[in-house]
Formats: sequence, structure tokens, C-alpha cells
Amino acid sequence: MLESTNTSLLIIETRRCTDIVVGVPHHAPAGVEQLPCPEHKDSDENAGFLGRYLAERLDACSVIACNYPVDVNKCLRTDYCMQIASWNPKVLVEIHGHGGVNANSDIEISSGAANNVYSEILASQLHGKLSAIKGLDSYSICGTHSKLGLAAKDAVTVNDGRWLPYHI
Repeated sequence: MLESTNTSLLIIETRRCTDIVVGVPHHAPAGVEQLPCPEHKDSDENAGFLGRYLAERLDACSVIACNYPVDVNKCLRTDYCMQIASWNPKVLVEIHGHGGVNANSDIEISSGAANNVYSEILASQLHGKLSAIKGLDSYSICGTHSKLGLAAKDAVTVNDGRWLPYHI
């Protein structure tokens, strides 16, 4: 289903752990650069594969919007946001893939301005892990909200106080 190029789908998978939810709001398969969404044209190519893999590894719930005609993480009334809320998670990990066009770092992590300490901790831990791996050691990673090019300021999923968000 994640390889479908012309069908809009919401893929919902409930797993054992409901405290963590992995969301992918702008998935499209490789080669599909644009979503059929006027508010958010750029797709996050293949981000759904990474999100689903992470959710499986964590045995966590996941929701992936594929080729969606609306920007699902900008309004709490979308089926994407309502599904996340129905699981009542403690942590939401939202996977994106902006291709670095507007990013200031290779990997940017936002937990919103109010939860900046959490994104800074995750960025620091990730940097420590990647710096020990040849080939991944040169990636720049930032979790400081004020330094992010893509801080997810308009994403309701990041600014909702019901869960701790990680917009990656």
C-alpha cells in the first residue's frame, strides 16, 4: 500500500504498545514529489516505510497518511489526528522527510518550543550514537527549537499538550 502512487490512504496499525504512536502525515512513494494537497504540496518521499519500520520495532501503533488531499497534521479534526488521539499516547513520533530544502541541519527534531529540552536531549543522544558509526558520523543534528529551519510551528500534533511530540 505504501507504494501506491495514485490512491489516498490512511494506514492505521494498532500494536501492543499504545503509549507510543508513530505518525507519518505526508508519505508518498519514491518519485512522487507532490501531494494532492493544496496546503502542503511537497511529499515526504518514502517516509512511511521508515515510520512503519520504527513502529514495528517498538511494537507501537502507527498511522500513515499516503498521498493525502489534506494536510493532516495541521487540524485536530482530521482522521489522522483523531486516530492518534484515540490511542491516547504519551509520546508521538512524527516522521518527515523534507529533503533538507529548508532545514538548517541534516536531521532536525522539534518537540515544540514548550518542550524544547526533550528534542535537545534526543538530538544529543542521536548525535552520540551516529558519531560512532562511519558514514553516519558527519550528519548534523539539531533539536534546539530556535535554530530549526523546520520547527513544525503550525503542526497541531507538535503543539498539542496531550502527548510529548518528536517531529523528526
